[in-house]
Amino acid sequence: MFTKVICHKGFWRSVIFLTLMFIIIYNLVDWGMAFNFDFQTFIKERLNPDKLLKFIFANILSGFVYGFIISFFKFRKKLKHLNPSDH
Repeated sequence: MFTKVICHKGFWRSVIFLTLMFIIIYNLVDWGMAFNFDFQTFIKERLNPDKLLKFIFANILSGFVYGFIISFFKFRKKLKHLNPSDH
């Protein structure tokens, strides 16, 4: 079932879309809650050269995990609905 899900048409497009949306929404919420919408402080803190690689890696990894999990269960449900006898 795992292979069928990840090979299903549109799965990886959904993962990428959700990854990008997660990164955008997460950073908007972080900017608002942690920095009170102070853009200069957010940029200075998050894009600090000492922390930049960690920031980028953490955003991509967390976004990918979120996108993959949500897409996987969405497509798994879709495939189970189309093929009820297939587990």
